[in-house]
Amino acid sequence: MIRTLRVLPIALLATLAVAVAGCGGGTAQTSSSTESGAKLVRAGALAFVALDSDFGSGQWQQLDDLANKFPGRDKALGRIKQELAKHGVDYEDDIKPALGPEVDFVFANGPGSPGDAVVALTKPDDPAKIKALVAKLKADDPSGEPAVYRALEDGWYALSDKQTTIDRVLAASGGQSLADDSTFKAAFAELPGDALIKAFLDGHELNAAIEQSSERQPSALDASTLGLDKLDYIAASATAEDDGVRIHGASSGAVLGSGDFSSKLLDAVPGDALALLDFRGAGTTDQLEKLEANPSVAQALRQIEAGLGVSYDDILDLLHNEVALYVRPGAGIPEVTLALESKDPTKALSTLDKLAARLAAATGAQLHSGTQGGHDVKTLDLGRFSIHYGNIGDTVVLTSALNGIADYGAPGDHLPDSADFKQAQDAAGMPDSTGGFIYLDLKNSIPLIEGLAGLAGKSPPQEVTENLRPLRSFLAWVEGSGDTRSFDAFLEIK
Repeated sequence: MIRTLRVLPIALLATLAVAVAGCGGGTAQTSSSTESGAKLVRAGALAFVALDSDFGSGQWQQLDDLANKFPGRDKALGRIKQELAKHGVDYEDDIKPALGPEVDFVFANGPGSPGDAVVALTKPDDPAKIKALVAKLKADDPSGEPAVYRALEDGWYALSDKQTTIDRVLAASGGQSLADDSTFKAAFAELPGDALIKAFLDGHELNAAIEQSSERQPSALDASTLGLDKLDYIAASATAEDDGVRIHGASSGAVLGSGDFSSKLLDAVPGDALALLDFRGAGTTDQLEKLEANPSVAQALRQIEAGLGVSYDDILDLLHNEVALYVRPGAGIPEVTLALESKDPTKALSTLDKLAARLAAATGAQLHSGTQGGHDVKTLDLGRFSIHYGNIGDTVVLTSALNGIADYGAPGDHLPDSADFKQAQDAAGMPDSTGGFIYLDLKNSIPLIEGLAGLAGKSPPQEVTENLRPLRSFLAWVEGSGDTRSFDAFLEIK
């Protein structure tokens, strides 16, 4: 993609950040327009991204409220304005009047690289300003490569690298538009009405792009191997809320991961855990098994098996059921613990014994037996750190901590009892049953990381520290079953 076309989206996206400064100032005018450039785009586009550029909208006001929680907000906005000024562009004079209430980006497959046709669409408040903005961008681009625009119906303008690219993306006269495409409508129906950003990816066009890339550069991984061969769409949005920023999305057609489940391992995770990844591996391991059908991948897997001393299937068996990976404060360095739900703990421990023996032979590490909290444990002593593993009933536990196995499920507070986890779950709206989730306790983990950095003589600047304080937690999860999934990610800000 040519340099000029890169400059235009970057400038527009930077403008969105600059606009936050104006959202709270009462000078922005809210437009009542709900028009979308999708009506001008042909059906079958690879991707469509809509940006809310109505800087007086409720979403921008909400984002500005969140931004005010960060001490460095004004300084960051000032730097962005200075960067725009270096390119001879001013937000109030050049960009604000050149944008309509929505800016859309369209990506389409073409005879060159997949997705190489990119067009920006907007309905400017002042058509003369968008022409002037394009001229300024062209003048600032030392490559001399073109940037063109075209006036469309109802006051819309299309911008791209060449007129033929615009032709490729726009709907033909009398042809079906993206706005009327059933897949696009189903995808956008899964997203909230008001959002800072909405995005759509056409699964059929994505598969065509993957196939096109494979023909140009043969690869062992195709759409079927990746589990995307039946994908209809992926849709996503970004919204600002009272207590943070949310990414919400949905997919249809492809079976991605396992269905919803209630965690069996969560209740045993210690309450001071700072991070947790919890999922059920069945869907992922089933997909990974397909790699063995590819001759080139199968050959590489046989070499890996020979090196590890265990079969690929035995490794997948370890991850087939529920998996919980968590981090908690430790002596000196944080503890990392992996808990694996197992239908056959004896077989799982045998696999780990083989892996540990092979690693010990290769590194000269010592492998010995012991106990933790009354549980039989084996320890692989690697010198600077050790790996301990054993089982507690049907759960196989591997940990870097001397008492990590004893602490798993021990009497006392566990993560579901933690006030910080409960607050994060309430703020994000995460249900008890999901297809897997990741949790980060930012409020407590950031000071821990800063303290470790200080011990290493690399304390972060005070400015950075102050601007990290409003971050409280991060939660992301998936929901759904069959070939329908939704996903959410929420960054809590206080």
